[in-house]
Amino acid sequence: MQLFAGQFQAAHAAAQQAVREDPDCAEAVLVMAAIAVEHGNGPGAEKLCAMVAKAGHDSCWLALLEARVALLKQDQERARERALTAYRRGTDDPHIANQLGVALSRTGRHAEAVGPLAQAVAGVPANRDYRYNYGVALEFAGDLEGAERELRSLVAMQPDHAKGWVALVQLAKVPDPAWDAQLESLFEGSRDSETRLVIGHALARLAEEREAWDASLQWLDRAKAARAREVAHDRAAAEALVEAAIAAAKIGNFGAEREGDERPIFITGMPRSGTTLVERIISSHPQVTSLGELSDFAILLKRQLKTPGPLVLEPALLEAASQAGDLSAVGAAYLDRTGQLAEDAPHFIDKMPFNAFFAPAILRALPRARVICLRRSPFDVLFANYRQLFATGFSYYSYAYDFGDAAHFVAGFERMASAFETTLPVSRFLPIRYEDIIADQRGQTERLLEFCGLPWDDACMEFHRNAQPVATASAVQVRSPIYSSSIEKWRRYGEGSRRALTELARYGIEP
Repeated sequence: MQLFAGQFQAAHAAAQQAVREDPDCAEAVLVMAAIAVEHGNGPGAEKLCAMVAKAGHDSCWLALLEARVALLKQDQERARERALTAYRRGTDDPHIANQLGVALSRTGRHAEAVGPLAQAVAGVPANRDYRYNYGVALEFAGDLEGAERELRSLVAMQPDHAKGWVALVQLAKVPDPAWDAQLESLFEGSRDSETRLVIGHALARLAEEREAWDASLQWLDRAKAARAREVAHDRAAAEALVEAAIAAAKIGNFGAEREGDERPIFITGMPRSGTTLVERIISSHPQVTSLGELSDFAILLKRQLKTPGPLVLEPALLEAASQAGDLSAVGAAYLDRTGQLAEDAPHFIDKMPFNAFFAPAILRALPRARVICLRRSPFDVLFANYRQLFATGFSYYSYAYDFGDAAHFVAGFERMASAFETTLPVSRFLPIRYEDIIADQRGQTERLLEFCGLPWDDACMEFHRNAQPVATASAVQVRSPIYSSSIEKWRRYGEGSRRALTELARYGIEP
C-alpha cells in the first residue's frame, strides 16, 4: 500500500478518488486520516475519524488512529483506551499491526505490544524498522535472547541501521570483534548528526566493554558535539526550574495527612540513579503493580493551571502549582486515569523520574500518596547520564549532550533534592540512596516497604525474578541480582574523572 510505503501524495490522491466513487468508503477516509496523523495534523485526523465512527464503522485501524490522535494531543488516557480497543479487535494487516505495537508501547502496554509486532515481522520480514520495534519490545518484555537474535538479524539485513546497532551493542553479551571497524566506518562516513550520535554511543559502549574508559568518553564527545550545538541547552532555564521547585517546597501548605487514596507510590530521581531498581523491588510485592513511566500527572497539572507554551516541565507550571489554592481536582483526575490501569491492585507505582520536580504538587494534590526520591553519587550520575542515549525528541534531556551542561544539571538536581529533604513531610517523602540499597539490600528494602505501608514479602529480595516488563535503559541490569560494579564507576576514567572533579567543583560538589 502506498500509505505504508511513505508515498503520501499518491496515497492521498487514490483515497480522494475512492471517496468520489464511493462516499461511504471508510477505508479511504481512514487513509486520509492516517496521512494527517503522519503530518502531525491532529485536528484534521480527528475529524476524519469522527466521520467514519459516526457512519457506524468499527475496526482495529479506526481505534488505532484514534489512539495516535490522542497521543498527538498528549491525552494518555484516551490513547491507552483506544490502543487497547484496537488490540482487542485485532488486524490481519502487518503494517497496521506494527503501528498498533508502537502505540501500545508508547502508552505503557509493553506486554501487549509484543504480539502485534511479532505479527508485523512475520508479515513483512524484510522491513527493517518493524524488526527493530520487535527486538526492542522483546527486550522490554524480558526475552533478552530473542531480542538479541532479532537485532542481529536486523543489522545483517541493513548494516547501516544506527538504532539497531546501538540496541544490539547494549544487549549483546559477547560483541563481535568486527563490530568496531564496521561502526567506525559508519560514523566517519556520515555527516548526519543523528546517525553520528547513535553510532558514536554504540562505539562508546564497545570501548567500555574493553575497559577503554577514556576512549569511550572521547567517542561520546565526538558523537554529541553536533547535537549539542543544535539543541543549545539553556542552563538559565534549568536553574530557574530548580529554583521554582525549591520555592514550591518551602511554601509548604501540604496540610495534615488525612483521608484519601493511598495507592499511588511515585518513584523519582535523576535518570540512571536507581529508580528502576527500586521500582522492581517494590513491584515484586504481591500488593503492588507498576504502571511504568507515566506523564499523566504533569499533563493534568498543566491542563488544570493552563500555563502558556507546550512544555510541562517548566518553571511557570511549578510556580502556578505552588500558588494554586486547591489541587484536589488534579489528584482526582490522576486517580481516575491510573485507577483504570491499576485495576484492583492495592498499590501502584508511577516511575517517571522527573516527577521529582513535581513532588510538592504531588503531595498537595494527593494527600496520601508517597514519593520516593533516589539519590546517588553525583559523579556516577553525571557519567551515567552523559553516556546514556536518551530519546532525542524530548527537550528535557538537552543537558545530556555536553559534559559541562550535564554536570550543571546534576548539581541543580542535587541542590533541589537536598532542599526537599529538609522541607517535605517525612511521612510522605522518602529520600533513599542507591549506594545504601546496594550495601544493605535487606535493611533498605524493609525501609522502603515500611514507608509504603506494606508488610514484608520475601519476593522483594528476588526482584530480578519479577516478570513485569521494563521499558527503560535498565531493562537488562534489573533482571540480575544486586551488584556493586556501578558504585564509583566514574573513578575508572583517567582524564574523564579529572573533568568530572573540575566541573562539579564549580558547584561545591566533591567526592
